Amino acid sequence: MNNYLVFTIILDEELREILIAELAEIGFEGFMEQENGIEAYLPEADFDQEGFDSILTRYGIAPNQVTKKHQEPENWNAKWESDFQPVTVENKLIVRAPFHEPSGDYELELIIQPKTSFGTGHHETTRTILGLMIESNWKEKSVFDFGAGTGILAILAKKLGAGYVFANDIDDWAAENILENLALNHCDEIDFKKGGLEVCPEKSFDCILANINKNVLMGSFDKLSSVSHAKTELFISGFFETDLPDLLINAEAAGWKFIGKRVENGWCAAILQKA
Repeated sequence: MNNYLVFTIILDEELREILIAELAEIGFEGFMEQENGIEAYLPEADFDQEGFDSILTRYGIAPNQVTKKHQEPENWNAKWESDFQPVTVENKLIVRAPFHEPSGDYELELIIQPKTSFGTGHHETTRTILGLMIESNWKEKSVFDFGAGTGILAILAKKLGAGYVFANDIDDWAAENILENLALNHCDEIDFKKGGLEVCPEKSFDCILANINKNVLMGSFDKLSSVSHAKTELFISGFFETDLPDLLINAEAAGWKFIGKRVENGWCAAILQKA
């Protein structure tokens, strides 16, 4: 039996979702938010000590803020279900788990199986980009969800009327979770492939979605230009509003211009357009 390592990390709330995204990239399978930080777990055999230490250093997390324990496998989702609540956006959209009762009070409903806290709509990074999407036109547009995670953005785009939708992600947990969520939302026609930009179809998309983090976004504007055309819209999220000027310098150098933004509790999502 493959035992798990469980890390309890003390950190400020504004760092939680970005740290979760970073840890997911080095094999962590699930996360639970605590009052003063997060609990992160993964199979002991998959633990990358060097990668873990590098992430902690990058975000200024000291060793005394981290504790580790060994634990036998268990039903982690059962813990989530005990306090996982639906999320609403702009009184138009509700994001719920399969174990919640359906609600007829909203125009749009997304069903997301909560295997991690990232991409469920509970953090400002996801809510802000969902809000921008609700206000935009998706009718018959081709869409690329870059680093799709749970697939929440790709699914919403499809429900808002998008035509062809492609999604990718490099993580094993995402590859499993997104297929489950596509089925829950009757969006099986969304095309998903595990991998980076190299698995993307050779075409130009009308809209690109990227809810990742500042560091990944900074190095992605040129790459995303290769699957865009004049007037392609790029929706980005996963960063603080104070980081937007730095991001726009890189974006404008790659031919993207700023259109608008949405801010919640210091977190920001923005729309750019290919010049």
